[in-house]
Amino acid sequence: MKIGIDAHGIGGHSFAPGNETYFGNLIRELLAIDNQNEYHIFVNHPESMAATVKGRANARLVALRPKSQWIQRPFSLPLYSRTHGLDLVHVPFCRPPFTGAKTIVTVHDANFELFPQDFTTVELCRLKLLVPSSCRDADLIFTVSEYAKDELCRLYNLPRQKVVVTYNAADHFLDRAAVASRLEGAAVPHQDAAPASTGFPEPYIFFVGMIAPKKNLVRLVKAFDLIKSRTSLPHQLVIAGKWGWKNEELKAVLLTLRYRGSIHFPGYLTPAQLDRLLLRAEVFVFPSLYEAFGIPPMEAQAFGVPVLISETTCFPEIYGNSAAYCDPYSVDSIAAALESLLLDPVKRAELVALGRKRVSHFQWNRTARTALAAYQSLFAKDPSPAADLVGTQTP
Repeated sequence: MKIGIDAHGIGGHSFAPGNETYFGNLIRELLAIDNQNEYHIFVNHPESMAATVKGRANARLVALRPKSQWIQRPFSLPLYSRTHGLDLVHVPFCRPPFTGAKTIVTVHDANFELFPQDFTTVELCRLKLLVPSSCRDADLIFTVSEYAKDELCRLYNLPRQKVVVTYNAADHFLDRAAVASRLEGAAVPHQDAAPASTGFPEPYIFFVGMIAPKKNLVRLVKAFDLIKSRTSLPHQLVIAGKWGWKNEELKAVLLTLRYRGSIHFPGYLTPAQLDRLLLRAEVFVFPSLYEAFGIPPMEAQAFGVPVLISETTCFPEIYGNSAAYCDPYSVDSIAAALESLLLDPVKRAELVALGRKRVSHFQWNRTARTALAAYQSLFAKDPSPAADLVGTQTP
């Protein structure tokens, strides 16, 4: 079987890091378990995938030209697929036309349907135009949680057997955490002065993710300011990640806060910088209004950091009892839950232990085996067994 996988976003540090994480790890594990099928991996940044395909005789990197997805998806990719006789093409979100192959689309979430205000006009129009039709026309749909599957089936009236849950995973975080711990000399005690390893006064509360309205940072900074105003806790708040769009309210609120000087925005972090900050964080907070999986809290758990997350959307499914929860629509709830966690070292230690255990339930090898079984079933023109594999990944 000749399989084409669109990995154009890997290495681009895009506004969709979860998509990069998903396809990068899925491809790595597929190549580790499958030396029979032939993989054609479409990339815009070949250097980012070179190590993954090195030594794999059944894999090749394909740099389509030009790099624009407006041209690659409708023209370059279908032309390559037909010219090279691909049997199956797997892409994120938008199905390419005229490939002459079976198609699978990974749709991580329905965020653009539920929170359209988080998107630029051009991106919203593109998604609303292409994703619903892609879901209807694709042979199979992959998504990353039962919550996301339910949403897609409800929104687009899809038969449930057409949607296969391929969970994100976390074992690569465990590897990174182990390496980072060795480099840092294992656990580092908190200090009052800013250490060279992070550049921020400690202790601190940590958030990482796209800085966008959906991430609920307006309520988070208000909750942090409330905690600082009514307690003597010395904590700082570090909010890392790229600035997206439509953050006018966040910028305005920051100007009104009494403790604005204790809130830090370091921007995009390299993996090494992120690892150092995670190792020394006291609590990781992620009060997002909407997620289909929510990778960052699991990354924090892999690094031994207790996590506070929203009680809505996918979070109870993915995190179970391994995290503390808050109502993301209530500043008071976020503040109360965060304050309680900061003041309770016993609870933090309990969540650290539960978090490490939870991380071990999600493995990219298992995700890749589910995906490969779906590929094989689809190639055999009987996709129904692929849906039955969802149970092998239930956390």
